[in-house]
Amino acid sequence: MSATRASALPVLLVLLTLPCPLAAQIPLGFGKAVTGKLTVADQQFSDGSRYKMYAFVGNRGDTVTADLLSDDFDANLILADASGNPLTRNDDGGENCNARLTYVLPAAANYRLYANSSSRAELGEFQLRLFRGRAAAPADSTCRGFGRVSGLVQVGQSIAGRLTTDDRIFTGDSTYFQVHTLPVEPNQTVTVDLESPDFDSYLILTKGRGSDRLAENDDGGGNCNARVVYTAPDDHPLRVIVNTASQPKLQTGNFTLRVSDGESPIEAKGADCRGRPAARADRPRDSESAVRGPARPIQIGETIAGELTSRDSLYPDNTYFQLFQFTTAPAREVTIDLSSDDFDPVLIIRGGDLDESIINDDGGPGCAARVSQTFPGRGPYTILVNTTSTPERQTGRFTLTVASGSKAVQESGSSDCDRTGAGGQPTGRRGGGLTERGTPGRGAARAIAVGETATGRITADAERHSDNTPVEWWAIQGRAGETVTIDMESDDFDAFLLLRGPGATSESDDDSGGNCNPRITITFPETGTYRIGANTVRGSARGAYSLSVTRGSRGRSSARCEQSRFR
Repeated sequence: MSATRASALPVLLVLLTLPCPLAAQIPLGFGKAVTGKLTVADQQFSDGSRYKMYAFVGNRGDTVTADLLSDDFDANLILADASGNPLTRNDDGGENCNARLTYVLPAAANYRLYANSSSRAELGEFQLRLFRGRAAAPADSTCRGFGRVSGLVQVGQSIAGRLTTDDRIFTGDSTYFQVHTLPVEPNQTVTVDLESPDFDSYLILTKGRGSDRLAENDDGGGNCNARVVYTAPDDHPLRVIVNTASQPKLQTGNFTLRVSDGESPIEAKGADCRGRPAARADRPRDSESAVRGPARPIQIGETIAGELTSRDSLYPDNTYFQLFQFTTAPAREVTIDLSSDDFDPVLIIRGGDLDESIINDDGGPGCAARVSQTFPGRGPYTILVNTTSTPERQTGRFTLTVASGSKAVQESGSSDCDRTGAGGQPTGRRGGGLTERGTPGRGAARAIAVGETATGRITADAERHSDNTPVEWWAIQGRAGETVTIDMESDDFDAFLLLRGPGATSESDDDSGGNCNPRITITFPETGTYRIGANTVRGSARGAYSLSVTRGSRGRSSARCEQSRFR
């Protein structure tokens, strides 16, 4: 696995304890090589990666070695017992992003080998070999050329996405990019379109490790949109790279990726493209085409108390919003304030006579948003009451005020909004870190170490998660490659576990620990501070709980969850 792929290590317990029918197990013998192919029809682990499962019989004390080789995807091998409990795994133990594991079997029994990919949505052909004994160490186990895959797009499909400052970057020209897997048939001609209202689109088509660019395009779709037409010579999956033009650098924003069967015309470079400007990394441009609906009127001089709920519409970055509308006299100064004690507010103002949407995060006092300016016409102008994108789907009460006159607006980066969480990491900002944001001043996390058991209590004034359930945060220092199991137990409520941290770590569990208790097993992808959320299934839950972190992996418990014990 390359350094950029370190975040995609599977969480073994969650992944391997999925029910697998016996028919899905393919017999595998020692000393033989089998070929296979990961397809969209294969079963998936919870991280979105697909797998094929092989079964073999081993003797106690046998030293076995397995190799998984592929030119289509970054190979990952997992060895488990007959019940699916993980024993060991390997990503890049072979050469050239291939996987190799060696293990001494603990008993005479049936075992499973999972031929898997290191990233979600990867597909393609592979070869699997199993033999007794050890293999020579590879000369170079560095993985180059694969990397994180954002998703899967199929012919006839259109997907909406967003380039953010969390995406990978081409260091040569300082542009962000995402990779999407595209399965194709031999001799199939496809048209790939990349459209964006926010950045100048650029498309690249590769396969496998990406050493060769099969096709690339800048403005072939017209109006600064990119289009690639390609005829696949075989059925090896393609990799579609969503990218931007190199100037200006570090462009971000919303996009639509569409794949059509057949050939569409490609326009000459630069046709109808006027150099669409980039969106600022900390203040993304508004996606007007994706956000429409009825707007509630608000008058100048009026204050409205409202509430964002899970019934509201979703913005493309997975945040809820409500629409309001006002009119004003031409050339009049107007100030719009949005404040909330429950979420980090964002204001977006749109109007037909505005050159572009106005977006503000922390221009008001504290974490409140404020827009203050002279509006050129009567309007109507539309107000989007919105939230920051981290965490997603924030809800809660808010106050919206539209007033005549101007007020000071704090510059980005100089506001008095406290966004720091565990480990001093920034929270609650579009394109920012992955840590959760709670009510200001209540986001401090308690410390817990590997090998420790601690107790806590969920109370009525506990911090609220984005789904309005109470949560208490703990901080743990994780070491890259270290496997731990996190258990939470409570006799007072139905417990739920969250895990957030470096390398895009985002895991959750409900009942894997048995008896309505959650359990998460993780191999830390990076060294750093991780946040454990002691959470509940119900928003009204209260009571005591225990939290423990132990080294190694533990299997999923078969003890059933009896909800009646909490009533």
